[in-house]
Amino acid sequence: MPSSQESTVPSLQLFNYLAYFGVLPFVLGLWMQWVGFAVGYVDGRFLFAAYSCAILSFLCGIWWGGALNVAHHPARNRLMYLSNGLCLLGWVGLLLYRAPIGLPLLLLCYVFVERAEAYLKPNRRELKSYFRTRTRVTYLVVACHILMVLLSFSGG
Repeated sequence: MPSSQESTVPSLQLFNYLAYFGVLPFVLGLWMQWVGFAVGYVDGRFLFAAYSCAILSFLCGIWWGGALNVAHHPARNRLMYLSNGLCLLGWVGLLLYRAPIGLPLLLLCYVFVERAEAYLKPNRRELKSYFRTRTRVTYLVVACHILMVLLSFSGG
C-alpha cells in the first residue's frame, strides 16, 4: 500500500522524461534555422517561437491553476496577474518573432518564470527533484533561445 506521500506526488520519473523531451522541438527549430529548412511557410524561427510561446503559456497555466487551487496562498493575486501578463508577453514575442525584440522577449519571460519559481517554490521535500528538473530544463531552453537569437540575427 503506498504511503500518503507517494500517493500525493505524481511520478517524477515520468515528469523528468517529459520535461527533457520537451526541449527537442526547440532543438528542431534551431536545426531548421541552421540548415535553412522549412515546411511550407513554417521555418525554424517560426516553429521555435510558436513552440516557445505554447510552453510559456503552459507554464503560466500552472501558475493560474496553482492560484485557483490554493485559496490562501500568500502570492495568489500576484500569481494570477503574473500568469496573465507573462502569457500575453509571450504572445507578443510570437507576433514579433521576425523582429529583433521577439525572441529576446520570450527568453526574458523564461528567465522571469525560473527566478519567480525559485522564490515561490514550496518547501515540500518530495518536490525538490521536480524543481531541480524544472530549473535545468529552463536553463536548456534559455540556451536554445540565445542560440536562436544568434542564428536568426547573424545571417543564419
